[in-house]
Amino acid sequence: MSRSYTATDFFQGPQLEMAEAIERNDMEAFRQGPEQGIDLHARGDKQTTLMWFALLQENTDAIRTLVELGVHPNESPVEGGGTPLGQALRKSDTEYLKAMLDGGLSPNDSAGNDGNDTGYPLIFSTITSGTLEHIKLLVERGADIHYRLNDGKGSSPFDSSTTGTKPEIAMYLLEQGADPNIRLRTGVTPAWGVHLKIQDIQSGPMRDQFIQLRDMMIERGVEFPPLSPIEMREQMRAEGLTPVIPRGHDR
Repeated sequence: MSRSYTATDFFQGPQLEMAEAIERNDMEAFRQGPEQGIDLHARGDKQTTLMWFALLQENTDAIRTLVELGVHPNESPVEGGGTPLGQALRKSDTEYLKAMLDGGLSPNDSAGNDGNDTGYPLIFSTITSGTLEHIKLLVERGADIHYRLNDGKGSSPFDSSTTGTKPEIAMYLLEQGADPNIRLRTGVTPAWGVHLKIQDIQSGPMRDQFIQLRDMMIERGVEFPPLSPIEMREQMRAEGLTPVIPRGHDR
């Protein structure tokens, strides 16, 4: 983000007045815009909206106020830049996300980074795009760490956090009470994912973190080495369940 751009680079007319209020950090004047019929969602030059301009100005008061006034931060995707919400998740600190939550964004909002509603709570995209601090902020604000997706597998935030390169997020979710014993409808378990990570990753800090994660899971009753997905699907059948067979597998 950069403050080198000014309001006149993007806006004219009523939107220019609003952008200049952002530059002055005059939220009292800014709040009068909707009362005067000014469209806070409209795009100016270079497809820039007032929300994007608030990010360019690094103005968290304006970001919060825009959300309060009904501008969803998942609106107005730009090519190569995603959405303002996506930008907030990619930012190394949490100040933009905090401003959006302070403005009324739900920690369980199902926003993507392309202007669409994914149907997946925000915590899932944050695991991919954000940091541990972003996850902590969402959880502190009420994000549901036990949510199971209706994605054909029944994915949860915890199992999603074990498949990437951020074991610190998985460890935090465990500390917050996430269930490590879940299994997906495909028979895949978080334990299996962690087991493979430890096998595949070269020695180093990340592998050490996955070993620490494994030990935390064992403390919570998870068996290692775990059953493979094929073995788990057989167990599910023995329980009278019908597992989902992944593409390329016959059982």
